[in-house]
Amino acid sequence: MIKYLKFYLNIQFHINLVVVTSVFFLMVGNSIAAPYTPKDTSEVIATWKVFNATDKQMSLDDISNFIEQGQYPGEADYRYGRAKAWLQAKMANASPDAQTYYLYARVLQHQHQFDRAIKALERSIELKPTAINSWLLKANIHLVQGDIVGARQACLTLIGKADILLISTCALEVASQNGKLVESYQELARLYQLYQPNDEPEKRWIVQILADMAFKQGMAEEALSYLNQLDMDNAPVSLLALWSDIELALNQHQQVYDTLSSIVSRNAVQDDALLLRLAIAEKSLGNTVKWQWSFAQRVKLREQRQDSLHAFDLAKYYLNVDIQPKKALYWANINWQVARQDNDRILLEQAKALLRKTKNDKKSVQVSRNLSVDHVVS
Repeated sequence: MIKYLKFYLNIQFHINLVVVTSVFFLMVGNSIAAPYTPKDTSEVIATWKVFNATDKQMSLDDISNFIEQGQYPGEADYRYGRAKAWLQAKMANASPDAQTYYLYARVLQHQHQFDRAIKALERSIELKPTAINSWLLKANIHLVQGDIVGARQACLTLIGKADILLISTCALEVASQNGKLVESYQELARLYQLYQPNDEPEKRWIVQILADMAFKQGMAEEALSYLNQLDMDNAPVSLLALWSDIELALNQHQQVYDTLSSIVSRNAVQDDALLLRLAIAEKSLGNTVKWQWSFAQRVKLREQRQDSLHAFDLAKYYLNVDIQPKKALYWANINWQVARQDNDRILLEQAKALLRKTKNDKKSVQVSRNLSVDHVVS
């Protein structure tokens, strides 16, 4: 019954996962070379498995399981892109059922095509009004868009379709982002202790929400105590990102560096969310610049493409690694245009505050200089 909960871990913190297959970089001394562009059209820079007849026979359960693995390090881009092709083929050749539309909405949601995802979910619900997973995903997307009313309605529609813990978790998360963070956290913590879910995906879903709520209240130790209940050796990217943010807030930079460098290094594709936090930890430690260089190249590519899908990560990078207030605010605003959860609002406020501080510091320096000159003249 809880299987449908698994999608949730894939849609938090706006984790932006893109594989860079067409660009190579060269490190020369302390400089970073420009992106590599092939000079010959016959040059092979990446290889992908061909979409064949066997792929067209993939069942929806197979596609669902395939997508499920996309939440883990190094997997998202390949799996979501391929699943989208499979689903489009099915939608073109047959009358799609509720599950097809739901899975397609998950892919669209991952790509930040929120309006299209909502339409797909509405079609899924029309075909199967009791489709719990579709209602949950619909609630989450409304929440990402800042549509509190739509999110709450989707949660309440689950009454009579799902158990009390699931309905409450959905509704309390919405309430927490509508000015009732403290009350929502306390109630969800109580319900979690009362019902103690045995199913691991359900437990992971609720624990991640609880940890996030605690962290937003400045209770980093309490947030970490929730995550310590989970198997972090086999954690999705969203969970690793939250864990990293909490550990960084506790000044455990070495712990973050050691854990994430191991994960990132063993995957051919480096997830933006993890690479960014690794760069932040590395900068704080001050020993090397390896990961900062790596993410700087990623940033250059994103900016060349004006890649709004990664706006959250770009703003966070300019706030914490290569500190540039104007760029931080620019990308925080781009992010805010499509994503309006608490984390997005906090990011925007941090960018505005940093820019104000920079301007005030410059004014203070100018005033000090003027006073010094006046003193000398007098």
